[in-house]
Amino acid sequence: MCKTVWKWLLISQLILLLTGCWNRRELNELSIAVAMGLDVSKDNQYTVSVQLVNPGEIASKKSGGGTGTPVSTFQSQGHSVLEALRRMTTKLNRRVYLSHLRMVVIGEELARRGIADSIDILSRDHEMRTDFFIVVAKKARAEQVLEILTPQEKIPANKLYSSLEMAEKSWAATGKITLDRVIDDLQSEGKSPVLTGLLMIGSPNEGKTADNLKSSAVPALLQYNGLAVFKSDKLIGWLNENESKGYNYIQGKVKSTVIVNKCPGGVMEVELIRTKTKVRGALSSEGRPQIDIQLHAEGNVGNVACDIDMLDPSFIQQIEQMTERNIKEHIMEAVRTTQTRFKTDVLGFGEAVHRSSPDYWKKSKQNWDSIFTDLTVHATVAVDIRRVGTTNQSVKSRVRK
Repeated sequence: MCKTVWKWLLISQLILLLTGCWNRRELNELSIAVAMGLDVSKDNQYTVSVQLVNPGEIASKKSGGGTGTPVSTFQSQGHSVLEALRRMTTKLNRRVYLSHLRMVVIGEELARRGIADSIDILSRDHEMRTDFFIVVAKKARAEQVLEILTPQEKIPANKLYSSLEMAEKSWAATGKITLDRVIDDLQSEGKSPVLTGLLMIGSPNEGKTADNLKSSAVPALLQYNGLAVFKSDKLIGWLNENESKGYNYIQGKVKSTVIVNKCPGGVMEVELIRTKTKVRGALSSEGRPQIDIQLHAEGNVGNVACDIDMLDPSFIQQIEQMTERNIKEHIMEAVRTTQTRFKTDVLGFGEAVHRSSPDYWKKSKQNWDSIFTDLTVHATVAVDIRRVGTTNQSVKSRVRK
């Protein structure tokens, strides 16, 4: 009898330790946001835009029905991002749920004023994950970008997310950058942040209507274009396509891309299939810092549109040399632009010097941007061609004259 009593007492105590769904929220009580836009308003407040999923339209389109758009966009203003989000509840019958964010778009005007205050809530909110991508709307406001409907994907934010992933893997002039990376670069003493630019092409008014989904010639579309260069937390300029590729070569983020080399009578293209970069800092004999970039790449001959003899073994070596010069030009172009035009270290050379010479860095880190502009940079590129394809001669060389 005594054992039975103790057993039931133990069970009752354990029941008290069990947690329930005290803070549950049903799906029909939430507005699921997949993208957020941050802008500055005319009265210097924040304009926050959210792209919300319309579940009824997504479900109805799967069964062939539905006449509305798959997403809706709402805006609100406030002295802070949090205030604007809470004020948005006056327009919605559900609370905005941010745990499924895929994209955060920052308007160019806000980016030039500074992004530190506006992204604070993104890192502070315990409900938000940090695997979304952050981009800058180039020559546009974020609210305009979020209103564009995309024909290849029902939910525009999903299209932007997957498109950025694919562009980074295949083109090398863009980069997927998460919140953690931005915060690390903002806090780093040897590297400033860089974000991918998002360019709106076409008519914004036509792009936000359902007609943008029905035409084969899309009236408005979104395209990733260049990299935004920041000094501290303020946007100061843009890298063009070649400079953006050079930046990503230095960062070791190029997985695959296409190199276009000029050759007699046309061009010859090499598809890079893998790259590996090492960036080392050192002090010269005079005690001045210098940077050594070593890049090794492997590639395949992708297209030959010139008069060359592919059966000549020495030509493979010529292809490798042409490709090496091409890559090195992109690298040095990125270095020159950041040193002369922007005068800020977004390449991470300060971190390399810090790793190699911590004592020098401790004395020089306060003046690093001025030292960076005169920094000596050496780049060495080695390319190995692995395959030339299933045919030796180019089609052009076999055309009957």
